[in-house]
Amino acid sequence: MALAALTLLFIQRGSLLLPALPNIDLLWLTLPVAIAALWYPSSRILGWIVIALLIQFEQLSVATYPKQLSVHLGQALRVTAEVTSLTSHGQYTNRFTADILQAPTASRLEGHRIQLFYDPKALTNDVVPGSRVNAVIQLTALRGLVNPHSGHSHQRMVFRGVSGRGTLIHYQTLSAQPSLLNALTHRHAIQRWLDDSLSPSSSQVIQAITIGGTTTMDRKQRERLQATGTQHLLVISGLHLSLVGWGIFRFLRWVGLPVTHCYLLAAAAIAGYFWISAQAVSVLRASLMCFLVVGAGLARSRIAFSDIYWFAMIVTLFHSPWVSGLPGFWYSFSCVGVLLLISNTQRIQAQSGWLRFLVSFKTQALLALAVMPLGSILTGFTPLIGPIANQIAIPLMSILVLPPALASVFLFLISEALPANGILSLACGLLRISDLGLQFLWIVLDFFADLGISLTLARLPILYLVIAFAAFLTVITGLRLLPVAAVMAIWLALIAPKPSRPEFATVTLQVIDVGQGNSLLLQTAHHNLLYDAGPLSRSGFDAGAAIVVPALRAKGIDQLHRLIISHGDADHAGGQGSLQRALKIDDVIDPSHADCRTQRAFKIDGVNFQLLNWQAGANRNNRSCLLQVTGPGFSLVLSGDIEVEAELVLLHQLQGDVDWLMVPHHGSRTSSSPALLNRLRPQWAVVSAGFNNAFHHPHPEIVVRYRNRGARVISTAEQGALTFKADQKGVHWVSSARSAHQRFWSD
Repeated sequence: MALAALTLLFIQRGSLLLPALPNIDLLWLTLPVAIAALWYPSSRILGWIVIALLIQFEQLSVATYPKQLSVHLGQALRVTAEVTSLTSHGQYTNRFTADILQAPTASRLEGHRIQLFYDPKALTNDVVPGSRVNAVIQLTALRGLVNPHSGHSHQRMVFRGVSGRGTLIHYQTLSAQPSLLNALTHRHAIQRWLDDSLSPSSSQVIQAITIGGTTTMDRKQRERLQATGTQHLLVISGLHLSLVGWGIFRFLRWVGLPVTHCYLLAAAAIAGYFWISAQAVSVLRASLMCFLVVGAGLARSRIAFSDIYWFAMIVTLFHSPWVSGLPGFWYSFSCVGVLLLISNTQRIQAQSGWLRFLVSFKTQALLALAVMPLGSILTGFTPLIGPIANQIAIPLMSILVLPPALASVFLFLISEALPANGILSLACGLLRISDLGLQFLWIVLDFFADLGISLTLARLPILYLVIAFAAFLTVITGLRLLPVAAVMAIWLALIAPKPSRPEFATVTLQVIDVGQGNSLLLQTAHHNLLYDAGPLSRSGFDAGAAIVVPALRAKGIDQLHRLIISHGDADHAGGQGSLQRALKIDDVIDPSHADCRTQRAFKIDGVNFQLLNWQAGANRNNRSCLLQVTGPGFSLVLSGDIEVEAELVLLHQLQGDVDWLMVPHHGSRTSSSPALLNRLRPQWAVVSAGFNNAFHHPHPEIVVRYRNRGARVISTAEQGALTFKADQKGVHWVSSARSAHQRFWSD
């Protein structure tokens, strides 16, 4: 069963990386042979591979994804849709997902799931989850940012079944009362009750751990969960399902019901919890495993936990052709698999209890080491304080927060069906107890987060991570096939990686794809400089935290020697706070800094850096802090958002005939004057801008102006993140992230 699960996993994950789906007509012809091969042990694996390939590609062939849509961006469309999620409330916009039931034929929109946004000030009435609506929507491109470390930023949405994004302009409800059999109806009622009873931050957390609601936590809460390695506490998992199922079973046994009835009612409770939750990957995995345990109890038979684990993985992979692309899948199955392995090989006594096992320091330390390779891929760092923090946080969540929260939600649902003030009052009382426990949990997490003990992990080759993980397993399983010294050497290499760096007197430059904004990493032989920190949007999206910090961590960077902020606009400086909280930064330079005002020059690792600035500029754009970089054989200019007035003032301070220029102000018509271009005559003109942005950057007139002077114009909106190398031979384009991450499901 393990071989079948791993084969299916490898096939599914590999298929999601393809630039185009293959034609599998010929593969269908081999199906009879593949079925026959299953009867013979020597050829069984080949038969299973063919069948798994057919299942995966057939599922993908009927699935929906952004590349299938044929819609003119910005065009208003009249559609009929069914609301398929709760409404997530933000400061400026609310959002929900909807399945399109009817749409104009040319749009090819029917059958797609679209994430819709709306302004709560314009549409004061929330859309009712589960209802059908006639709506006028305006689609925008579901075309995410692409960076080498993380691939497509919108891939999680695609893998969750969302294939488009749009703005809700107007709607009319067709069915005001959704079916009571629709779980969304009850989840919506619970959401409204929690929102009315608790503060917004507490309500979102309780929604997450009880009904799987999408959390829009504030920055501080997200950061302290990441810093302590306790994000898993806010996801419905085996801990929650086990608490419900085992708790119901033990209570009913204490009451005196027969064992069979206890198992059946426990299974009913698990099924109910699965039904009312958002049914995420971790919930599906945990529910399947719990059902198998209950089934084995009813059959009075023993079933190995390893078989339960592999069977749950197979069913999960068959459930969705996209699921192996979600981080939740990898974290859920990796953590549970390691916990099962530890419990089986470390002679943990069953009498000690599952909760006691989970919070033992040995278990948490081994688990942290085991998922370290996964962390290097998904997050780029691991909190070293995590094992200790989890020893305290897991009992707090399991005793003080989760049980009263679940009980309060259960009582609320009973009060909805059988209105009674006493039941609702009891539910509110339990909810208050859960909220108090949650506040105490935040105090504990604040303490551990302030310690700031974490480890940055460079993103290492997959093969190396597999070898490191295998070496770790040989130790904890007691096989000791490798000498302990060799195992420790592998893990020390993982803990203290040494990524390749530029040679002396050369520079590598990565233009990070942050959308409509700016952030560039310059690396010399021994130093890291970042020019601009990425945008912070009105919707709350912080590119500094979501894009720039992971990009730096993927390179093993936890320290910046200089952070240069060209000027204070949100698209350049918005991510500064997140960077300063996540990384060690020796010096932050902005237009008010003495180095910028005095136009200081400095030399690092054989490369010359010159700051330029027009302090008398009439606006922030013209007071941008420029950076001119020169070395043996190359010259670069990073220009901020200067406009024509500043260009003319600084013209003669800029070196002529540069190799590489960051196009001023993202290609706006207010910049890139003919005088500047005639002076610089860049070979490369790079635009950092968002796809289909509201400012229409870069303006076609500006692009033509550069090309008429022989410059090669390249944009992050079209190419994703860009990597260049500057050495004695000039500036060379190394790679673009979008070319390296071509996928069949995305443009």
